[in-house]
Amino acid sequence: MILYRATQLIAVSAGLAFFANSAFALDGADVLKKLNNAIAAQIGDSIEAGNVDVNGSTVVLKNAIYTRGRTGFALGDVTMTGVAERAGGYTIEKVLIPDVTTEQKDFSARAAGLRVDDLEIPANAMLSDIDSVFTYHAHAGPVSSLKVGEKFFSISTANSVSTKRPDRKGVDSSFTIDGIVADLSLAQMPVSSEAIRYFGLQNLHATFSMKSSWELSTGKYDLTDYTIDLENMGKLNVQLSFSGITPGLYNTTVALYSSMTGAKDDENTKNAKYLLALAFVQQLTLNSAQIRFDDASVTNRALDYVSQWDHVTRAQSANRFAKEMLALTAELDIPDLQRMLSGAIIEYSNNPGSLTFSATPAQPIPMSTVIEAARNAKESIPKMIGLKITSND
Repeated sequence: MILYRATQLIAVSAGLAFFANSAFALDGADVLKKLNNAIAAQIGDSIEAGNVDVNGSTVVLKNAIYTRGRTGFALGDVTMTGVAERAGGYTIEKVLIPDVTTEQKDFSARAAGLRVDDLEIPANAMLSDIDSVFTYHAHAGPVSSLKVGEKFFSISTANSVSTKRPDRKGVDSSFTIDGIVADLSLAQMPVSSEAIRYFGLQNLHATFSMKSSWELSTGKYDLTDYTIDLENMGKLNVQLSFSGITPGLYNTTVALYSSMTGAKDDENTKNAKYLLALAFVQQLTLNSAQIRFDDASVTNRALDYVSQWDHVTRAQSANRFAKEMLALTAELDIPDLQRMLSGAIIEYSNNPGSLTFSATPAQPIPMSTVIEAARNAKESIPKMIGLKITSND
């Protein structure tokens, strides 16, 4: 997908936040070694340098190449200032990265303003305790990409921040992207050009934000904000809280998954990945969850578009939408789910405002219990997880 390739630079910029912990003023080779250990353990990427120059507290990675997956990005000379050794690891005040440009056939992308501030690389990055966690403040932007010479995707700024809590029990993280502009008429999407024009997808404006908190000792992970806001269309917000994501579980999962990467994705590999994901989920405990969509005209426009296409009234389109949704739910044979969804969908389709799915169990519930219920007593799941479905609230 072209959009995926365009956003790779953003992912690389965030990854560079971790990589910034590079070469040390006293032993550049040691810094690069620990840097790559950290990247491999917590991101899965790598950084190479043709040479490492050290001048006091300034370190320069000459002809650096950052590799993400199977794609390598030539960075040129990366300059790190204020490098100091601490507890076997390193702290770096500032990392300056030259503008990055990539070209593939009829596609090109450029990322500017790449830097990382206040970065810390641990001596041991295997996520055993709070001292083995990265902290950083990474910035990228503007970022833009072209397809056949036309601007396809751009952002004004992206910021990624990770900080240790004052009580040293966990890590707080945030990631924001502002000024997203995309022309989806240039993307490889199974959508007609007429639909793209109708919904204004050739000039899509959006923002993205994410905030999370992770307590290492209990494995409690709170995704307090995950928001995609599409201008004049709608806003999707997700909030989740789980326990059980301990450093041990994380490291085991990463090690197992890493052993499967690079292999041909045949049926055996797919099954192995599925079993790994299932085993991971079964170790979790659900505290709460919420998914909410706030409409900003996209639902009405979709119903109007379908009405014109099918030559029916908007009310008929709304009723058909509600019936189709309820028919799909009926196949699950979960009466409480069907009852809640029925009222919410009908109200929302007649007057689109918001649609909210929330789960607030009376007590935190192991996901293994939910999975077992899904196999043998799926009708009990709504009450088990405290499911609520509401609209326009």
